[in-house]
Amino acid sequence: MPENTKLKEKMRKRILAIITTLMLSAAITCCGQSDTAKLPKGFQKLTSKGDISFDYTLYSPEEGKELPVVIYFHGFGETYSVMDTKVVTTLTGDESQALHPCFVLSPCIEDDVYLAQTDRDKLYSAVKNIVDQMASKGSIDPNRIYVCGNSFGGLATVEFTEKYAKDVAAAIVMCPALSYSQNSTRNLGLMKDVPTWFAHATNDNVIPVTISKSAVETLERMGAKDVRLTELTDKEMLSVGALTGYHQADYAVMAYPEFAGWLFNQSK
Repeated sequence: MPENTKLKEKMRKRILAIITTLMLSAAITCCGQSDTAKLPKGFQKLTSKGDISFDYTLYSPEEGKELPVVIYFHGFGETYSVMDTKVVTTLTGDESQALHPCFVLSPCIEDDVYLAQTDRDKLYSAVKNIVDQMASKGSIDPNRIYVCGNSFGGLATVEFTEKYAKDVAAAIVMCPALSYSQNSTRNLGLMKDVPTWFAHATNDNVIPVTISKSAVETLERMGAKDVRLTELTDKEMLSVGALTGYHQADYAVMAYPEFAGWLFNQSK
C-alpha cells in the first residue's frame, strides 16, 4: 500500500475512533434538534435542494443589516449535532453577538458527502449560492464573508476558500484534514491572498500538527502576506475542555478572544 494511502487510512481510522466518543444519542436528529423541538431564538433550520441536497442552520441577529456572515463547516461525524458545536454555540451566544453581531451559516454535512471530492464541491457551490442570495437581499455585508471549520471542516474551509478566494474576507482553519485530499494542498496558491489563521494542537493524535505547518510554509513560499499558525499546548487544550485526543482546536479558538477579534476586523 502506498505511503500516502496508508496515511489517509490511518487518519480515517483515528477520526472515526474519536468521533465515536463524541457522538450524541441516535435519537437526536439533524442539527441537534428533533423535527418537533422548538429551535433556539434566532435559528432557522432550512433545506437546500439542487445538485446536492442538505439541511443547514442559519442564525440571524435580531437587528442590523449588512452584517458579516460566518460559514462554519463542522467535523466528520457531527452531522446531527451542528448546533451543539463549540463554534456555533459561541458565535451565536449573547456575549459574542454583543461584540461581533453576525449571521452564522452551518451546513449539515453527511459523512459520505465529506468523503467524496465531487460532492464536497457541489456543496460549496450551494453554500455560496445561499450566501449570494443573502447578499442580494442586503442581509449580509458581501465584503465580510468569513469561513471556519475543524478537522474535515478545516479541509472544507480550505477548499471553499480556494474556490471562492475573491469573496472570502478571512478564514480560520482548525486541525484540517488536508492529507485526505491532494487537491486541497496542490491548490493552496489560490488562497494565498486571503488572511488565514491556522490553529492546531501540538499533540493532536488524529491529524498531526505537521499538516498545518506544511500548509502555512507552502502559503508563505507562495507569497501569502497574512497567514499564521498557533500551536496549542496540552495544557491549553485541557484548560478549555478539550479531550486528551487534542483534536478539538475549535475549543481553544472559541475560548481565546484574539481569534474572533482578528476575524471580524478583516474585510475585502
